[in-house]
Amino acid sequence: MPVTDGSRRPPRLPELLLGLVAIGIGLVITGVVVASAIRDVKRARDTIRVTGSARQEISADLVHWSVAVSADAVRPQEAVRLLRKRATAVRTFLHRQGIPDSAVSEPPVDTIGITMLVAPKHRVPAFRLVQRFRVSSGQIDDVEQVAASATDLLAQGIPISTGSLAYLTTDLADARLRALTKAIADAHRRAETIVKGIGGHLGSVRSADLGVYQVVPRNSTEISDYGINDTTSRQKDVYAVVSVTFRVH
Repeated sequence: MPVTDGSRRPPRLPELLLGLVAIGIGLVITGVVVASAIRDVKRARDTIRVTGSARQEISADLVHWSVAVSADAVRPQEAVRLLRKRATAVRTFLHRQGIPDSAVSEPPVDTIGITMLVAPKHRVPAFRLVQRFRVSSGQIDDVEQVAASATDLLAQGIPISTGSLAYLTTDLADARLRALTKAIADAHRRAETIVKGIGGHLGSVRSADLGVYQVVPRNSTEISDYGINDTTSRQKDVYAVVSVTFRVH
């Protein structure tokens, strides 16, 4: 039986060879990873990210306006009679103001259960009928004049309620594209200025991110993270913002 003095024996040649091979492979892999990381950093440094913005003026070419008339009565027959009389007065008013029938729509009558005071401290069930009229027209000047004259109906004793004028633009999609085109050009000009200042050359676009559109009253500075679609103003601005990453040589 062999006798040992307790010291480790030197590794056999195959084991030593395998260890050296493993170390060599590890060094190669590490070199590849480091080289790849250096290339990525270099590529990241060879780009510039610039934000461009632009404004496109638009004008509304369509307006919506609503007016409603109501009638309250204990007996449903009386409520219907009153509503028909008052609705006829509204139709006559719109017609005399030059609003064509094709520009006016009448949704179904709303029926609401209410209570009416018929004696001191005595209320009874009653009916409220509401007829709405929705005006939609490209003749914005005419509708604005009609809306301003709506108090004439109140003077006649017709209990109406009116909504605000809503100004819309039917070619909004085209206006957004025009604003976007200007914003991209603005980003390109800014990037060229920066790159020339540091002695470089601007390359091709690597990526682009579009922000939300803002449709605001003319010359307004209001913005929202979720975008704005203003309907209160006839004259509007469409704002587009885009972030563009360019290659730099």
